Amino acid sequence: MIFEERRLSGAASAVATRAWVLETEPLGAYEKILPLPFAHLIVNLSDPYRIFDRDGRATDVADAFVSGLQSAYLVIEAPALIRHVGLELTPLGLEALQTGSGRRAAGRVQDARALLSGIDDLVTGMRSAPDLDAALDLMVGWVGGSQAVDPLVAAGLRLLEEEPTRAISGVAAALELPVSGFISRFRAATGVTPKQHAMVLRFHRFVDAVHEAGGVPSWADLAAAAGYYDQPHVIRAFRRFSGWTPSEYFRLVTEYGPGAAHFVPLEQVPVSAAAGHARS
Repeated sequence: MIFEERRLSGAASAVATRAWVLETEPLGAYEKILPLPFAHLIVNLSDPYRIFDRDGRATDVADAFVSGLQSAYLVIEAPALIRHVGLELTPLGLEALQTGSGRRAAGRVQDARALLSGIDDLVTGMRSAPDLDAALDLMVGWVGGSQAVDPLVAAGLRLLEEEPTRAISGVAAALELPVSGFISRFRAATGVTPKQHAMVLRFHRFVDAVHEAGGVPSWADLAAAAGYYDQPHVIRAFRRFSGWTPSEYFRLVTEYGPGAAHFVPLEQVPVSAAAGHARS
């Protein structure tokens, strides 16, 4: 396995938090990607991925693709050898790179060329790079400058990141915006509503806490710490975002470790996606 990660700083950190290179064999034939509070740009240097949405629709993606902010899990079929360079984009990262791209990418995985400029040159450069380290240099250098984003949406995101359980009306009031105006501006910049983003952010942190707890987790304690009202509340949220109960999820990922926390290996396509696999 080859893995190297670099954290971005300065102006580039408004666009992306980190870039990485990965070369490894997949842990399972398929992988369920749980909703994440950030977007991704992936330049694939191997055979194509096949991506299934929650309704079972399948898309083959090669070279470069963007995964926008997601409010539901995705299932992928990875190539026999995973070899790619990735960029973890902030919730406003796509908007900072190309106006309107965050809204158009939300809830989807699509060819990066449809959203961002300079992708062909980036892919060509990476394919001709002497090694993965040089390919990573190209990704970090490609981020470069960014366009201005809505400062009130950026401020709202910071408030939600500090406290995902905060009422959206309270965030809007802190920004001196009407609730409807804040929701509209947030959706225009990211493609999701503030409530959707806050729910995914809270779920993401809950999943991290499950693995940080060590051993069999105390679901009641973790639920309370994450701001869920009670265990039924967290079970509903977990089913919504993963398709499993917390206990089912924990049993599945225990053997793989924290690295599989948000990218869960599967040996077969879940039933909802399998229907799409059969039709294609």
